[in-house]
Amino acid sequence: MKITLEIFINKMVLSGEPGSISVTPEKPFSTSRLLVGDFDVAEQCLNNAADKLGIKGLFKSKPSVVVKPRELIDGGISPVEQRVFRELAFSINARQVEVVV
Repeated sequence: MKITLEIFINKMVLSGEPGSISVTPEKPFSTSRLLVGDFDVAEQCLNNAADKLGIKGLFKSKPSVVVKPRELIDGGISPVEQRVFRELAFSINARQVEVVV
């Protein structure tokens, strides 16, 4: 199963074979300089989206995730930001993660 995760300022769009869902967190996870400034809030938001989309579960196969940051990437992304995006995707039990800018 292949899943695409698009990250915007305080919004995530998760799409794949089962469909597509857009989620916004109760607390903002973005700051004025970072797309993901609060990892815990972003992780909770992504896990809620994955549960609603039905891609997580005991007998579900691990998805391959393509992460596409859509804002605050004017000069590219730093290695720290790339790691944050990878760790977010691995939090939904991703088998493989690719970050595309």
